[in-house]
Amino acid sequence: MLPSDVLTKLDAMDDYDRLLAYDRIGRDHRMNASEVEAQFEAWKRGDAMPSTSAAPSTQDVAPGASSANYISDAHRYRPSYDPSKEGRSRQSQIQQAIICPNCGSALGIPATRPINVTCPSCLTESTFNA
Repeated sequence: MLPSDVLTKLDAMDDYDRLLAYDRIGRDHRMNASEVEAQFEAWKRGDAMPSTSAAPSTQDVAPGASSANYISDAHRYRPSYDPSKEGRSRQSQIQQAIICPNCGSALGIPATRPINVTCPSCLTESTFNA
């Protein structure tokens, strides 16, 4: 569910700016643009807010740790920018791919848990236990 201040800001925008903001707000709140638009339209009509399908799982998460949203096809997220022997070794350990909880970037990670990951896109540090 989007916070009411976000919905109020959307309401104050003209149609073109609002259309652009749906995508940006969706990325910020881990939703797609159509879900943001549906929530805004429901809020504007005074209807019950539709729920989002991307609710994060909270099982097996320690305090201060994030739950992982896994991506299929983890092999697509093996970085190849480090040609050193150590870099190739790390690349071969990637068995899973997850979504960064802050920016939504795909991250390739080994199956080791708990794992502390720093996102190369937003530099947010997250710990995953499950």
